[in-house]
Amino acid sequence: MVTKPKQLKTKRGGVSLYIVVFMTLMFGVIALGFIRIVLNDAKETSNTDLYNSAYDSALAGIEDAKIALIKYHDCLSQGATPDGNASDGSCPKIVYEMQRSIAEDSCDVVQRVLARDQDDKDGVIIQETQDQNDDNSTAYMEQAYTCVKITEETPNYLTTLTKSDNTRIVPIHSADLAGVGAIQLGWFSNANATDYVNNAGKGDSTKYMGGKLLSGGTVYAPPVVTFEIFQTDTVSGNANCPKTGGTVPVTDDSPCFTIGELSTNNTNRSGTDHALLMLYPVKEDRNNTISAATVLDHSDKDNNDKIDIQCKPDNNGYYCNATIILPDTFRHTQRRATGTSFIKMTLPYDRPDTDISLFFCEGNGGDCSKTKNLTGVQAAIDSVGRANDLYRRLEARVELVDLYYPYPEYAVYLGGSGDINKSFYVTRNCWHANNGNVGYCPNSRYI
Repeated sequence: MVTKPKQLKTKRGGVSLYIVVFMTLMFGVIALGFIRIVLNDAKETSNTDLYNSAYDSALAGIEDAKIALIKYHDCLSQGATPDGNASDGSCPKIVYEMQRSIAEDSCDVVQRVLARDQDDKDGVIIQETQDQNDDNSTAYMEQAYTCVKITEETPNYLTTLTKSDNTRIVPIHSADLAGVGAIQLGWFSNANATDYVNNAGKGDSTKYMGGKLLSGGTVYAPPVVTFEIFQTDTVSGNANCPKTGGTVPVTDDSPCFTIGELSTNNTNRSGTDHALLMLYPVKEDRNNTISAATVLDHSDKDNNDKIDIQCKPDNNGYYCNATIILPDTFRHTQRRATGTSFIKMTLPYDRPDTDISLFFCEGNGGDCSKTKNLTGVQAAIDSVGRANDLYRRLEARVELVDLYYPYPEYAVYLGGSGDINKSFYVTRNCWHANNGNVGYCPNSRYI
């Protein structure tokens, strides 16, 4: 009888001990889990900070490369020639270092052209300068760009047409210009399509011919794109070319053409200096190779038929692809003048935004398996940025031509006495005009 109360007390004490141990373990597990979450978040934040800082470093390398390109081409425009013994910052030195670095495919092109100092890791520091009074808080990431390469010869031309920037003029420049026989155009990239899938209500573009580009949802249409070709003959080999002379000396590569040659083809319908193609996306099967004869037909302003181009998803990275075979020039010199041969691409209805890709194809058979590099059209900049031990690599394209050349988007044709007829007509779904007679369109309306 004496031992019973002691046994009850012992049992009660044991239960309390178990509860205390269990609660301690439970709170310990919770605390460890919380600490782990905090540490993981801190690590992720630090990695994100490093990732963004390395990205910023790579961007800084691209911006410095742009400065180097501007200085280089400004020196070339002044007639500077390369001189490796010239002083840093002078035009002869800038030209020498840029050409040498491009030829060597060097990572140090920006450092050489801009005479920038490098750290012990062969990088150009972009952080704030430190002194003995700083606590080193701004230097812990060691931000720098470590390798920047520049080339002015690219395999293709890349750009984006938008509502606010809907025109591009691309020179037909190549080291082997005579070997360029066709141009491959791609537009409306997979990224454009994804953007419109994810933002289906953002635009006011028309639906894709009443159909669907992707299964399971309606996607906005690839846009109509106009593709305009300008090409002229050179003086070389053309005895009939008028040489104007004047203050500008005439060379073999000087252009030879008259204004009339930009609005028609020659008498044999075998050469032209201008053509305007309106490329219209459809989902039906089409031959997306546009022959030289078709291009010649569109040199006539009275023939403005649209050209149907089959567009479909995952089509070499672009929904729409067309190969345009270039006809011969008007005067048949077999040589295009580099200064007056170019392509003009336009987004005539301003929507939707579209990425553009251009390849110069070898030969005139429409086979673009072999291409020619573009020379002096775009510069490709390859930049590697660093933050501590994390690196990021970016590539950018920089235009080497004047994008703000005041080329008119529209024009008014004056005939006869030169008076402007202020009568205007509007119509819909009419792609033909018969010598300017709007009555040819059955649904035209007088304004």
